Amino acid sequence: MNQWDIQGKCDGLTANGAVGLVVATVNEDAHSSLYTIRPFTSQVVHYSYFRPLPHNGGTDAISFFNGLMLISASAPGTTGAAAPRPNYPAVYVVTLNQPKHLAFFHPLFFDESRATAADGRHRGQPVKLGLVDPDSNEVVPGFEPRFAGDFMVTSQGDKEQIYVNAPGAKNQHLWVLALSQSVDDTAWSTSWHGAFFATDHDADTVDVINGSFWPGTAFVAVTPCDASNAPATCPGPRFPANYVGHLNMFNGQISRVSLRGATLHPQGMIFVAF
Repeated sequence: MNQWDIQGKCDGLTANGAVGLVVATVNEDAHSSLYTIRPFTSQVVHYSYFRPLPHNGGTDAISFFNGLMLISASAPGTTGAAAPRPNYPAVYVVTLNQPKHLAFFHPLFFDESRATAADGRHRGQPVKLGLVDPDSNEVVPGFEPRFAGDFMVTSQGDKEQIYVNAPGAKNQHLWVLALSQSVDDTAWSTSWHGAFFATDHDADTVDVINGSFWPGTAFVAVTPCDASNAPATCPGPRFPANYVGHLNMFNGQISRVSLRGATLHPQGMIFVAF
């Protein structure tokens, strides 16, 4: 175990195993920046964005995809016009200038980009996005029956997931999957044997979910009180506390997963194969 101290509220955190680098974003609502951490040398470096973020919010989750660092443009419109806006990026492609400690970025797609509906009554038809809460993101495992190898970002308040095929390429294509519940993190079991690690925000714990898992199953941290239509007093009727769910990636339906042991109200989730 080790600890590295950074300034600000850390929300996005991931590792680029190819180069042994941990990246953390801080202040996901406004005045955002990021840190890199090299665990083997304990070197911590702070990077500022080279100019104000054009979506007038902060940065959150990070994924590495084919050499690209992709970061969610969270809380759009915190310091400006309310989201959605056609000129508000939903995800940034970020590169780091080490000598100057600056993070450069350009948009991957926007809050009102065009996408193809992946489910619902408009399935297969082009639709315009209207994202107000880009949040967690992940890369879909390559063996999934749907969206295999795509980059995915969850718009938590909108109860939607955006799957990006060939991100950053000329043939980049977006799909939008409408969800039956609001979710934060999504994690796929990649092995029969392993464990899910979940953060419980209210209990200040990291919990372990053990068991045998069918490879490719999508589990989600369901967050009913973070939906845009959640009541001011929450949890409450029809809006329970967070729970672990199973996501059907073909129709967006989420079902509660039965757990035994400690009470768990998950926020972040990750699967580790043993």
